[in-house]
Amino acid sequence: MIFNKKKNVIVLVIVSLIIVVLLGENQLTIVKETKLVREVLAQKFPSEAEKRRRIALWVVQHFEGPEPIRKVEVGEIYSYGILGTGGRSSSVVINGNSRNVIESISLDDTGIPTGNVVYNLEMNYRFKGKADKNKTLKNVEVRYWKGRK
Repeated sequence: MIFNKKKNVIVLVIVSLIIVVLLGENQLTIVKETKLVREVLAQKFPSEAEKRRRIALWVVQHFEGPEPIRKVEVGEIYSYGILGTGGRSSSVVINGNSRNVIESISLDDTGIPTGNVVYNLEMNYRFKGKADKNKTLKNVEVRYWKGRK
């Protein structure tokens, strides 16, 4: 009788270990899948900071002037219409000079500028149709700017 109890305890311990191992692997799989889902969502729905970084990079690659761009102040990203159906846009100040303001930079859903912009012709920087992909945000300060709506 004591032998049967020991046998039952041993079987119960082995079964419990098997369950723990199987659940542990499933939990690891769930963690990996959750991380993958987060990465996909971050790409599809980038944060405001990431959108501002993309806008700043676009400006650096598409505008050139008498001095290098060292600071890009990106304004708030506004959505127009119901749930953004009227589009999205932002404004930018280059090198902290209020003369170098780019207004109404149209954005797609991921925050990447589409190329439609409005700027003063007296601005020190000129728009280049083709992006200079060699330019990066290295040594460029990207800041938030309240902007104008």
